[in-house]
Amino acid sequence: MTKPRSTGSQRLLLVGGMAAYVACFQWMYIHYLDPTWAYFGFDYFQPSTKYEVLAWVLSLVPSLWMPIHLTRPSHLAYWVLYITVIIPSMFVPLFAGINPPTEVSVLMIVFFTAFALVGLSYLFPLLPLRPVRISQKIFWAIFGCMGTGLVIWVLVVLHKHLHIVSFADIYDQRNTAKDVSEGTAVSYALMGLTGAVNPFLMGFGLYYRRSWLLLTGILGQLLVYSALGTKGSILSILFIPGVYAVLRVGRSPFGLKVTFGFLAVLAGLCLSFVYVGYDPSPIHFAVLFVILMRTLPMGGLVTAWYYNFFQQNPFTYYSHVTGVNWFVHYPYANFIGLEIGSFYQNGSDLDATAHFWATDGLEAMGLSGVLLISVFCGLVFWVLDSAARRHDPRLSALIATYAAYNFANISIFTTLFSGGLSLLILFLYLLPPRPGMDSAPTRSKRRVLAAARTAASYGTG
Repeated sequence: MTKPRSTGSQRLLLVGGMAAYVACFQWMYIHYLDPTWAYFGFDYFQPSTKYEVLAWVLSLVPSLWMPIHLTRPSHLAYWVLYITVIIPSMFVPLFAGINPPTEVSVLMIVFFTAFALVGLSYLFPLLPLRPVRISQKIFWAIFGCMGTGLVIWVLVVLHKHLHIVSFADIYDQRNTAKDVSEGTAVSYALMGLTGAVNPFLMGFGLYYRRSWLLLTGILGQLLVYSALGTKGSILSILFIPGVYAVLRVGRSPFGLKVTFGFLAVLAGLCLSFVYVGYDPSPIHFAVLFVILMRTLPMGGLVTAWYYNFFQQNPFTYYSHVTGVNWFVHYPYANFIGLEIGSFYQNGSDLDATAHFWATDGLEAMGLSGVLLISVFCGLVFWVLDSAARRHDPRLSALIATYAAYNFANISIFTTLFSGGLSLLILFLYLLPPRPGMDSAPTRSKRRVLAAARTAASYGTG
């Protein structure tokens, strides 16, 4: 009976940690976002108690089923979506007041249901895919040739226009790259490097402590950034080692590390804001902006924007997806991020790209689209987990970190194709397990699997 009690204690800790996180999030919105960023859309209109209670309940109930142990690589993406999309989408649309609370409450319930639908993928056994029998040497020879070919392609086309620029100048860099590369199809090489080859090298290098592979992946992302100015490529250099640190530091289960890690960051920054008398220095202001404005609550603001916008404007019916637009007319002059950004930020060229529930749900078909794309997301998670079933989930999660970031920021179809997730799934399927390491039941892996079986038996994992 010791293990069930231990698992129950872990679940209580997780729920308590998430309750503290939600409380800090609400404080942050009222005392930091509204006074500082109201002009951007983070207004605060205090809702009635019943709607606030609904937001709390719908935010915390998922903590009862969130995975405590990392037993599938998609668990990382599921946690990222919970923290950066679901919780913000319960509070930001309610507080911002773009729609009345009665309409927002329906949106909240639909998003809660959508998140639960994605999680249903964990109830299905993984596909028993027949492994392709190739050696490590052959796999890495093919991988190396492909990666080298993509790098050469980029260098041949863009070697005269490679510059490390500030985030303020990335759009100029992208426009230059677009003009220079027209007709070369080099964008496919850049996408393959950014979303698949480089994250694979970084994740594999970290897991097996092969510093030269990690460095190769980092240099590859720097090459992409210098060519195209994509923020995701440069941020992945921080995110992937960050996930590695979470996996390696301490003996607590993955879910508790994520919960209390995010809580420590959010609470610490809120306390630092109070400590300086709500008047941060320029560097302090920049840190607060990146985390408390740009990272944690933005998923909720774009949810509010997309929901409101597509109540007044036509759906795309997936015509924003290449291939579908051959048959369905796309009803807008610009891509939807620019349409919505300029609509809610008059006179700006803001690109309001958003998570897949907004782009492939609200944009495509409204609230019904949110539920439909959730089923598809669950299928993607299931395929990813099945392709990686022969490997330690920690290795697969590291390799898929960039994809987890993309799920919370762009269309799921972009994540799959332009974002490289399809290629990563193929890599994980083809990658031969290393004898005695990720394929063998090592002591740490046996502990994780035993904990997962115990949790499943008691319905609390």
